Amino acid sequence: MLIRLVILIALAALGLLLNICIGDVRIDPLLALQSVFAPGSLPESCSTSLDIIWQIRLPRLLTAATVGAALAVSGYVLQALSRNYLADPYLTGVSSGAGVTVALGLTFGLSFSMVPVAAFAGGLAASIVVALLSRNPTGLSMTRMLLSGVALSTICSGLITLIITNGGNPVQSQGIFFWLAGGIGGRTWDEVIPAATYTVVGCLVALILSKQIRLLSLGTQQARSLGVNVELVQMLLLAVAVLMCGAAVSVSGLVGFVGLMAPHLSRRLYGRDERVHLICAALLGIALVEMSDLAARSMVPGQELPLGTLLSLIGGPFFLWLVSRQKGEELA
Repeated sequence: MLIRLVILIALAALGLLLNICIGDVRIDPLLALQSVFAPGSLPESCSTSLDIIWQIRLPRLLTAATVGAALAVSGYVLQALSRNYLADPYLTGVSSGAGVTVALGLTFGLSFSMVPVAAFAGGLAASIVVALLSRNPTGLSMTRMLLSGVALSTICSGLITLIITNGGNPVQSQGIFFWLAGGIGGRTWDEVIPAATYTVVGCLVALILSKQIRLLSLGTQQARSLGVNVELVQMLLLAVAVLMCGAAVSVSGLVGFVGLMAPHLSRRLYGRDERVHLICAALLGIALVEMSDLAARSMVPGQELPLGTLLSLIGGPFFLWLVSRQKGEELA
């Protein structure tokens, strides 16, 4: 397992370096490393490369890392809560709620700089609605959560379609479409730092509650018999998942399947320790989004493909493969 962990860390580090070096302007790897770790030692002739790295590529890189870690860890938590490997962060309704508020905001003239705020608020509101509908006397019903999330997503998708098709401004409608397609281009430090902060806090809380996550994955009755306050822990973990998923959606738009693939691969490759699973899921999510973003802006010269669309082409077949293998079973 140690060798696999070293390989994963190396893969994530390689993704970081490649994302800094590759783009419309190619940057030498040694110059990239020096720009990150010792920018003051660079000569004046390297000021352009320094600006590209610090003002464009590093914020984008931090955004990719934030989105990957947030979706992966929130997916892991939700899969443990629902006891089903097919669970995804979007079952909470975060993406659909965020999409509606962003579409409405842009239609009524909301500045693009306020899109992350609108996305986070809408995703949080939708998640609260799903959580309230999922409550029962013994805690949270994951079946109700899944059904409520699907129903809410369907309603919100219809609202988004109505907003786009009936928008009077074609430019605004195009902006809504591109946001829904997902992407992390053009993010600034001011936009990504709050989302990164929420993600770090969420990951730390998930690590602290890793033992409770393991016990809940055995079933609520067994967890309660082992001394777990099931209702409280469920609400805390759901809040953590919503916080991180909302943070990711606020800076990337609708990017799916990361929270499905990374937790599943982590469980298969890295033993049975919940803390190791969480850390490796985060690293896998980071590597997946980094590499996908690199492919999205490198596959077609002079054009950037939507990150969400590209990940859907990867995650869709993965989901179908999981469905064919699971045959309806839940986590043991």
